[in-house]
Amino acid sequence: MTTKPIISFKGRNGRIELYKDFVRFDRDTFMGFLSQGLKGKKDIYFHNITSIQIKKPGFTIGYLQLSIPGGNESRKGVFSSINDENSISFEGREKYEKALKIKEYIEKKIRSKHSGSSNVAEDIEKLHTLMEKGILSKKEFEKKKNNF
Repeated sequence: MTTKPIISFKGRNGRIELYKDFVRFDRDTFMGFLSQGLKGKKDIYFHNITSIQIKKPGFTIGYLQLSIPGGNESRKGVFSSINDENSISFEGREKYEKALKIKEYIEKKIRSKHSGSSNVAEDIEKLHTLMEKGILSKKEFEKKKNNF
């Protein structure tokens, strides 16, 4: 059963849809086909997103770009964003506002995932205390510290 997207809009190079746990890129426009071919739909789960870039449309088109580990996102700005498989390009204030809402929603989800865990500095301090008490060796402490 497919759920309805929270936010959806058609950009110049396809459609972007925001769901509870992921973003979907669908290249269902003519420009999407020209720039991406027959790639179909691509889902990117929030926990895989390392950064989000948004450019407000003005003199040129705007875009929303997601970076993921191992991704090959374009770093050449607005003109190459059309060909980037993790970007949606758009025009107009209404679509920019929707893109901002998508960006804010993803950032909120990512922050809430990290806020559930304790502070890294506090965790390292606890490990250090265990090392000082002799419960952890220096080697074990360094290994666990490097896992953060």
